[in-house]
Amino acid sequence: MGKSANNADSALKAGVPAIESGEVLVQSAASLPDLFVRASCDSERVFRGAVRLGDLPRLVQWVPCDEPGTLLVFSLRFFRDAGRDLLAEISVHTSVQMDCARCLKPMTLPLVSSSVLHFVYNDEQAQHVIEAREPILIDAEGSIAIAALLEEEVLMALPPVAMHSHQCRPAWQEVAPDDALPTAPAAIRLNPFAALAKQWQKPGLAAQNGAIEKSEPGGDE
Repeated sequence: MGKSANNADSALKAGVPAIESGEVLVQSAASLPDLFVRASCDSERVFRGAVRLGDLPRLVQWVPCDEPGTLLVFSLRFFRDAGRDLLAEISVHTSVQMDCARCLKPMTLPLVSSSVLHFVYNDEQAQHVIEAREPILIDAEGSIAIAALLEEEVLMALPPVAMHSHQCRPAWQEVAPDDALPTAPAAIRLNPFAALAKQWQKPGLAAQNGAIEKSEPGGDE
């Protein structure tokens, strides 16, 4: 592949056909290659195109149910800065489905994100990456999969909470109103005086009460 952006707009892997869709080059996610980061930064390679969001395994759960063919449009440019750090600019544009935190119903929202990636070989190097960059750990050979970079960028850009822009009904209000709820029959409702009434009806207690009443005249004599 050539080093210019024009050449990078062609299929990312030789032999894999790409489908031209408007101004976006749509291709299979399986065609996204693994790259040697150092060589890609030295040659300032640029990649632009689109893949179906559902073709990336870690993003399948975010594909809108009513739009299974949702595209992930991306741009990726590798380069070095003045300090010879291994860097890449990445941008993604897609739509994802999330549950509204208020009504708990699914909703589709646009997702646009861009970052500056800083490739490092170990955790110690990652600790020295400036805040404006995202540290990306690469293996000893210095290779990275483009598909993995796209997945990471989308996952990091997902909002922690999603809610409809309109005032949707909270999920807790979806239950039936009180007057629609079934009520217990009167016969089985608890009566706090029922137990006391039963005690007055016991034979032993009634006999005892009778004996008390009979003894009262004698007591007057």
